[in-house]
Amino acid sequence: MTNLSLVDPSHWRSFDLLQRVIDTVPDPIFIKDREHRWIAMNQGFCRHVGRPYEVLLGKSDWEFMPPEQAKVYWEHDDLVFESGVADENQEFATGSDGIEKTIWTRKYPMRDDAGNVIGLCGIVTDITTMKDRFLAAERLEIENRGQLALIEAQREMLARLAVPVVRIWEGVLLLPLVGALTQDRAELVTESVLDAIGRASARFVIIDVTGVPLVDTMAADALLRTVRAASLLGCESVLVGIGAAMAQTLIGFDIDLGRITTRATLERGLEYALGRLSYRIVRAKGSTASGTIT
Repeated sequence: MTNLSLVDPSHWRSFDLLQRVIDTVPDPIFIKDREHRWIAMNQGFCRHVGRPYEVLLGKSDWEFMPPEQAKVYWEHDDLVFESGVADENQEFATGSDGIEKTIWTRKYPMRDDAGNVIGLCGIVTDITTMKDRFLAAERLEIENRGQLALIEAQREMLARLAVPVVRIWEGVLLLPLVGALTQDRAELVTESVLDAIGRASARFVIIDVTGVPLVDTMAADALLRTVRAASLLGCESVLVGIGAAMAQTLIGFDIDLGRITTRATLERGLEYALGRLSYRIVRAKGSTASGTIT
């Protein structure tokens, strides 16, 4: 078998068929000897550097590339020469038009018959557009995550607004519930009530379920958990607005409301709480209003 040498470029120029083959590949292909000199290349590489074949033959990166780029190219050449292992690396290349591109370079060791590394073959792929698209997709993903976070924050804010805990008197809170009591909303009810109790040092919380259309086992259990949690903070719960239909439903579920203070209306619930706080409601003389609190 003939021992090929990479020292004499003229040897390679005789391989017209090989040259035609590699010229059909659009990606730049080059062959270097151990001195980092280009001793063969395809037309894709000539276009990549912006110089004709005859000008590049026998030359090196330092003669056509910015020093910082040539330095990187040679460092990775040496990795292949010294290790005999293929190397892949993302690099930057500035063409004759002055435009810097992002490239992916693969370098493979070339050996003689004895197995010695006598040079390398490199293949370059321009990934500028691919990387730009990837970065654009990454930016879009970050923006989408930001928008999703904003939507989630808005959703949470709206959910909290839908579970308002209002201080209606010193030591007395009101939680008017309107709409279905889902699992997520039930947890938010408990969280909002406990937070409000802690901030207001409340003695009573009036839970008005007049606007709750349906109470199932889950909703009833959620209300009971809220009541028990409030009691641990020293706050008594007063459940108001239980209609006949809801009362029958709760009885059907065999739920014990015996330990929970209930009143028919919000007015009666407030009257109970104020009475326990030693306030006295007195009707003003000559007035049809409910009265004054003393």
